[in-house]
Amino acid sequence: FALKPMVVVGLVLACVGAVVVIDRPILGVGLLIAARLFSTGATVFVRIGRMGIGPFEPVLLLCLVALAFHAAINGKKLWRDWPWRAPLLALMVWIALSLMWSVNPRDGLSDLLPFFIVLANVLVILAFVREWTHFKWMIWFWVGASVGVGVLTLILDAAGIATTDVTFKAASGGGRETGLGQQPNWFAMHLMFIIHTAFGMALIERRRCLRLGLVAAGFFIFIMMLTSGSRGGAYATLIGGMLAAMAHPMFRRWFVRFSLMAAVIFAVGIIFDVGDTSKALNRIVSNISLRQNYRQLNWLACLQMFRDTWGLGVGAGGYENLLPSYNNYVAQSLYTYPHGIIWEVVAHYGVIGLLLCGWLLVTVLRMSSQMIRWTKGTDVQVFAWTMPAAMLGYFAWSWVEFTLTEKPFWEFLALYTALY
Repeated sequence: FALKPMVVVGLVLACVGAVVVIDRPILGVGLLIAARLFSTGATVFVRIGRMGIGPFEPVLLLCLVALAFHAAINGKKLWRDWPWRAPLLALMVWIALSLMWSVNPRDGLSDLLPFFIVLANVLVILAFVREWTHFKWMIWFWVGASVGVGVLTLILDAAGIATTDVTFKAASGGGRETGLGQQPNWFAMHLMFIIHTAFGMALIERRRCLRLGLVAAGFFIFIMMLTSGSRGGAYATLIGGMLAAMAHPMFRRWFVRFSLMAAVIFAVGIIFDVGDTSKALNRIVSNISLRQNYRQLNWLACLQMFRDTWGLGVGAGGYENLLPSYNNYVAQSLYTYPHGIIWEVVAHYGVIGLLLCGWLLVTVLRMSSQMIRWTKGTDVQVFAWTMPAAMLGYFAWSWVEFTLTEKPFWEFLALYTALY
C-alpha cells in the first residue's frame, strides 16, 4: 500500500493548516470565507446525496475544532447571542417539522442540512471576529478571495480548461461566464456582495497604495460579475449603490464616480466588441431574456401548492415531486425549482414560513438601524451602510432567483453582525 504523492502533499498541508488554525483561529475564519467563495460545482471532491463536499467543508471542520479547543482552554463562550438567532432557529425547527408531511423527506433533509452548516459558520465567525482589526482582516480576505475567483476564472478560460461537465442552458448561447463551474447568476451573486464594501473601505483607508488597491479590486470584481451577463447582478449592485448613496454625501460622490466609470466600461465593451464580454454587456443593456417563461410558470405552481395545502406548504423537498401534477411542461425542463426565495418559502413552508422569514428580515433591519446610529461619525459607519445595502440589493434579486440557504449571504450577514 502506497500513498499517492498528491495525497501526501494534501495531508501535510492539512496538518500545517490545522496547526495554524488552532494557533491563530482568526486566520482560520479568513480561510473559511475564502473556501466558501471558492467552493463551486467544479471544486467538489465527493457528493453525498445532493450535497457536495469540497474545500470548504474541511476548513469548516478545522475551525470548529479550533473553536472547541479555545473554548476548553480559554473558557471562550461557544453559544453567543445575536439579534436574529431566534428567528433563524425557529425557521430551522419549522423546516424540520415540515418533513413529517413532505412527499420526499429524503430530499427535504438535504434542504435542512445546509442550515446546520450556516449555523456552524455563524458560530465560528461570531466567536472569533470580536475586534475591529479582525473584522477588517475578514473584509480583506473576502476581497482577496473574490479577486482570486476572478483571476482563476480568467486563467482557466485562457488555457481552455473546462471547469465543469455541465452545460448551463443560460450560458449555452455564449457570452455568459460560468466561473469555476457555476451557473452565471450564481457566479455573479458570489461576487456581488463585496463590491460596495470594497469601495467603502477604500474611503477610510489611510494608506494610498491600499486605497488604490481596493478601488482596483472593486472594479475588477464588478467587471467579472458583468461578464456573467446577469441582469439581476447588475441591478442588485445598482440598488445597493443607490441605497448607500442616499445615506451619506461621501457615498454619493463615490456613487457618481462609480456610475461614470461603469458607463465607460459598458461603452468600451459594447462599441469595441471584445468578444464574449460584449455579448454579456449587450444582454444586460438590451434586457434580453429567455423566451421560455419558466420563472412565471414556477411561481404559479408555487401559489397553487400554497392554495392546495391551505397555506401549510408542501414541506421540505416536496416541490420537484409534485411539480408534474401542476405543470408537466416545466417538470420536464431544467428549471424545476421555485426561482426565488420568497416563492420557495410560499410553496414549501407556507404561512408560518413566511411569518418566520418576515421576523428574520425585521430583526436584521432593526439591527442595521441601530448599528447605523451607533457608528455615526466613525470609520465603522462605512460598513454599517455598505453591507446592508448590498444585502438589500440581494434581497430584491432573490425574488426571481436563488434558494434559502445560498452562500455566501449568511456568511456576509454573520460578518456584519460581528460589528454589532
